[in-house]
Amino acid sequence: MSIDIGPRRGFSSSLDMTGLARDLRTGRDGGDDVAVLAEASVAAGFDMARNLITLETTPAAPWAQDLIGARAGGGFRRHLDGVVPAAEAGSLLRQVLDDMPAAALISGYAWMRLARREGHDPSTLIPSDLLGRMTDLCSGWRAGGEAVASIETSHGMPIQDCPPAPVDDSDPWAWHAAGPLDRDWMRRRRCLDVAVDGAGGFSIWAMFRDTVGEEEGVEVVLHEYAVTASGSGSVIGAIAAEPRVLPFPECPAAALAVGDLVGCELAELSRSVPDLLTGIRSCTHLNDLLRALGGVADLVGRAASD
Repeated sequence: MSIDIGPRRGFSSSLDMTGLARDLRTGRDGGDDVAVLAEASVAAGFDMARNLITLETTPAAPWAQDLIGARAGGGFRRHLDGVVPAAEAGSLLRQVLDDMPAAALISGYAWMRLARREGHDPSTLIPSDLLGRMTDLCSGWRAGGEAVASIETSHGMPIQDCPPAPVDDSDPWAWHAAGPLDRDWMRRRRCLDVAVDGAGGFSIWAMFRDTVGEEEGVEVVLHEYAVTASGSGSVIGAIAAEPRVLPFPECPAAALAVGDLVGCELAELSRSVPDLLTGIRSCTHLNDLLRALGGVADLVGRAASD
């Protein structure tokens, strides 16, 4: 799955998003035995207040237009819960739409990089109420941490040095097609691989990567995590998170708490994650990846029945 976001020209600006997703089945022995199980795409437009004003989806979904007017922020996912039919709760389309509030959130990083490149004072790029909303929201925004301290001392948001995104084109099936990322746009990618054995066990490898477009089509990485999980039936028996690229030194501590999800049902992760992983024991973006693991519950069942 991927979502392209931007460009953003301020804290109050309109925003466009395009999302793509695909499910594949590969043969047990690898090779060219690959089948596309499902595909989905979304084109969405948000106004300056982050309210959804345009939405096109493939496949077409009659319920999707009921999302018009919803804000990409608090409450969007609850609204989505009330709109999406139960039979489509695990669909690719639902998963792409579910990620849009997080996509709106990360879009601010590209704008701050642009503003600093153009010479704006970092202390003027912070909304007056930011610390009230963000302090202790997650591990990286904990009180006394680098991000909070930098803003409290009028130095603005710390801007990290972002490494180039690795490129590996050796497997043509690895990702759906996505062109170069335009300058000052952002892209969120997710990959979730599921394998099952003959005894009812499953294993999952998953990752997400947030990138920013720079000169000449170069992408640099802002956030990246990997997660491994295993279990039996539909219950998680073991899970671990690997921090890779993160903006603040306090961010990786969130990985220590993911063991709280042992014993949870895969299909219930969208509810279990926000209940169990909160405050400075959490990472907003890691939580989104963990919630996304719930979308593979159907794939585990399908793979086990093949």
